[in-house]
Amino acid sequence: MKNKLILGTVQFGISYGINNFIGLPSENTVHAILNKAYTSGITLLDTAAAYGLAENRIGSYHELSSNQKFIVNTKFSKDPSITWLDSLVNSIHSMKIERIDTIMFHSFEAYQHNKPDLKKIYDIGFPSYFKRIGVSVYTNEELETLLEDDLVTVVQLPFNLLDNQLKRGSIIERLRERKKEIHTRSCFLQGLFFMDEAKIPEKIASVKPFLRKLKHIADENKIDMGHLALQYALSKDYIDRVLIGVETIQQLEKNISWAEEKIDSEILNQIDLIDVIALETLNPSQW
Repeated sequence: MKNKLILGTVQFGISYGINNFIGLPSENTVHAILNKAYTSGITLLDTAAAYGLAENRIGSYHELSSNQKFIVNTKFSKDPSITWLDSLVNSIHSMKIERIDTIMFHSFEAYQHNKPDLKKIYDIGFPSYFKRIGVSVYTNEELETLLEDDLVTVVQLPFNLLDNQLKRGSIIERLRERKKEIHTRSCFLQGLFFMDEAKIPEKIASVKPFLRKLKHIADENKIDMGHLALQYALSKDYIDRVLIGVETIQQLEKNISWAEEKIDSEILNQIDLIDVIALETLNPSQW
């Protein structure tokens, strides 16, 4: 199921993730990761103007490997002094691509702010600068609002072992009925699933019992936690694409192997029943 994977690139431009102790990878490492991804069949990238060096590093890879051009989704600049059109042009130029596949708003708030101009953005931007418009969201209430906007055809949202079918399944299925393409992020919850329990910040200590339950499921079935997390998202028919992020080529290779090895549905069905009440523990922006 690696054809459902999107390679996230925030780690290529800034130090990112609660469990990232490696820091920013070198440009050579980024190029090696991109080359491995492309030759393995992962040809869609997720990036943003706000991800530091990420867009420029994608561009430098494209300059060196002109016969291996990725499809790229990116997000409008957060800089209020840059117009939406300049943001598009700058991203296309930085990444050395002909156009963006899906141009996304970083947040629901950014989408709402620009909603009065959305038709204008689409009319000018399609198809010269982008193919589709998307929005990155956090809450189900935000997803509800997007149901009726036909100009938004791609929705990116968190989905993982704890932010799971119990939390998201119903609204995602409604979005699919409205012909929205569903991309999920936070598959590993910024690396939280891999953390030593003793290192988990006190602010989100209430998540520990649920992490222990997940560890029990993984250990009982002799499955790596990463394998369980990735297969859980990939197994859902209502999810079109699953975003992953890596800092090393070894991590990418591990993700590819996890994506290719399915897990029995009876094991994955146990995840659907996990019910985290304190929703703020599932939102990294609240940590």
